[in-house]
Amino acid sequence: MALENIKLSVPSHPRYLQLVRGMMGKIAHIIGFSEDASGHIILAVDEACSNIIKHSYMNDHKKKIDISVEINEKELKVHITDYGKQCDIRRMQPRNIDALSPGGLGIYIMNQVMDSVKFDCSSPRQNRVTMIKRMKVGGQSAYGKINALE
Repeated sequence: MALENIKLSVPSHPRYLQLVRGMMGKIAHIIGFSEDASGHIILAVDEACSNIIKHSYMNDHKKKIDISVEINEKELKVHITDYGKQCDIRRMQPRNIDALSPGGLGIYIMNQVMDSVKFDCSSPRQNRVTMIKRMKVGGQSAYGKINALE
């Protein structure tokens, strides 16, 4: 169960990704993630939102992206929802990083920097990606004796 739930809805224009990155960085810092771990969270969320703008909304900047962040004493969970073209889970696999071609590394990066990444493409009306970054017991955070993973 979440101790806190923070929500943000932004237009699907790349200029609003700066707002999303800022929010995620502040949240990660407040709850005790290291600078490196905070950077990983920001990168994963930015990649997910960029993919939504490009692939689900086909660069239509009049749509919206909903972001919900659940915080508890064990993990940070980020849900990102769009209402564009239904995703095809079979095509949402990280590509081979040895292939020399630009782009296409977003899903690979998200899987590398987060502890869990799951896509829900089951609804024709919305797509959702859920990413989790776990914390380890040790130092201090906003919730007591917890320290975020690197």
